[in-house]
Amino acid sequence: MSGTEEKTSAEQISADNQNAQPGVETNEENPKKMSTSEKMDRLLRGTSSEAMKKEIDKLRKESARYRVSSREETEKNQVLQERADSVQKELEALKKTHRELFVMRKLDKAGCVKSDLVSKDIPVDCEDIDTFIESYKEENGFLFKAQKQSLGGTFKPSKIVNLSPSQQMDTYIRSALGRN
Repeated sequence: MSGTEEKTSAEQISADNQNAQPGVETNEENPKKMSTSEKMDRLLRGTSSEAMKKEIDKLRKESARYRVSSREETEKNQVLQERADSVQKELEALKKTHRELFVMRKLDKAGCVKSDLVSKDIPVDCEDIDTFIESYKEENGFLFKAQKQSLGGTFKPSKIVNLSPSQQMDTYIRSALGRN
């Protein structure tokens, strides 16, 4: 072969593509702008085995890049899913604790002596807790203390009963010295 007959591989690829697809403009400079169907047509219609090998190598590299990025995305998603699961479990535990405290507060207001034990008797799916507590109170009266009856006023008489100022001072001194 003489020097004029030799072609570089790039020239050969473009010549093969022009021979394979007459009238269709190839996109050698911007291979990323080609659609996948155009790439497949180019691969299938290429007459040179060298061009096909280069295209296959290029596609293998591209698929390897996608596999690596897919693994990274999968790992990130897995970490996020684990975090979401742990947060969900924590939320469920907090909801359960909140409900228990809510029921115990209602029982304490109703006058229950052992609200922590009685709260376990209330079903989880109970919608109206107040009516359940009232019926439970009627059935098990010994668990509830009687409500205090207020007779009015909050007056508390002082311990010092109408003493003169000198007598008050004497009581203060005696109480300070411990001589009552």
